[in-house]
Amino acid sequence: MAHVEDRWKSDAGRKGNGLRWRVRYRNNQNKHRTKSFHRRTEADRFAREIERSLDYGTFIDPKVSQITFDDYASNWLNNANNLRETTVVSYEGIIRNHFVPLLGSTPLAALTPDDFRHLIKRCQANGLSDSSINKICRTAKTILQTAVNDRIIHHNPLDGVRFPKESQKEIRFLTVPQLAGLVEAIDPHYQTFVLSAGILGARSGELRGLHPRNLDLKVGQLNVVEQLTEVRGTVKIVPPKTSAGTRKITLPKFLVSHLEEQTAERSTEDLVFPTENGAPIRRSNFTQRIWQPAIKAAGLNGFTFHELRHTAVALSIQIGAHPKAIQERLGHSSITVTLDRYGHLFPALDEALADGFDQAYGKTLASPPRPKELN
Repeated sequence: MAHVEDRWKSDAGRKGNGLRWRVRYRNNQNKHRTKSFHRRTEADRFAREIERSLDYGTFIDPKVSQITFDDYASNWLNNANNLRETTVVSYEGIIRNHFVPLLGSTPLAALTPDDFRHLIKRCQANGLSDSSINKICRTAKTILQTAVNDRIIHHNPLDGVRFPKESQKEIRFLTVPQLAGLVEAIDPHYQTFVLSAGILGARSGELRGLHPRNLDLKVGQLNVVEQLTEVRGTVKIVPPKTSAGTRKITLPKFLVSHLEEQTAERSTEDLVFPTENGAPIRRSNFTQRIWQPAIKAAGLNGFTFHELRHTAVALSIQIGAHPKAIQERLGHSSITVTLDRYGHLFPALDEALADGFDQAYGKTLASPPRPKELN
């Protein structure tokens, strides 16, 4: 229960100095708290609010809510034990480069929607993409929602703040002749690596971390159970990000022959696709030394390795692959993800459905019903 006392009466030497009315109470964790006011009416009002919030379970400790955004965000990240190392590094960069300079010293309770609108404008002025800005805002919203759940603040100041609308990026992919030309332009040591990405749609890390034990050329199957990642300059083999990422990919026969040569001539005991000296392929080194010269020679300036994944999807669609099969092959968490990203590449599914009705039921249902004759 909150209690209001007259500090001037309890301490005669203080009479006339400082805030007169003090509210004593215990918070929802039974810790002693006080707050002082000039006027008795202010103290009474605060005491009533404290008692009401404690009764209804909506109490927010004023002292705790004064923690700064910087301190809370750093503490949140330190205690987030379910994040991948690469995600932790990404969040560290967002906190350090975007939250600390503008909002770091602001108490959580003092944050407003306008603070984040200003953050968005600053990011836009610095030339960040809409996708990057949305990632920054989503990170802030997640952190502050945790503060709401922990009853440190009453509401999330990012609720109602509009994030920049991301424009749909045009998906680029290669034709078969273009893919063949690119493979020819690549250093021979990496040709099967590039061809596998363009045909199977596996992610770069999945191929770079592929162990020979997960490649069964007798049955023509590649098992994706791990991937290579780079964290703070260190190469690591880790599981796929999601359960859907763990999957089996059936190999076309022509690719099996390429992989047989790869495993016989260039693979190591631990890696199907190593560098020339048997080390793991590092993304930045490969891009600069191998990829950039090859796409320039093939006349494909600006084409990225990840777009080989798009190429695999486009080639699959051209031979009539079902969206569900493509989803499973890519390791997407749901078919919705696949259709959201690649749906415009599929033929009109509604038209295909109409054609199917015609073929299956057209003969039986082709004749229109005749009107009944009147007697």
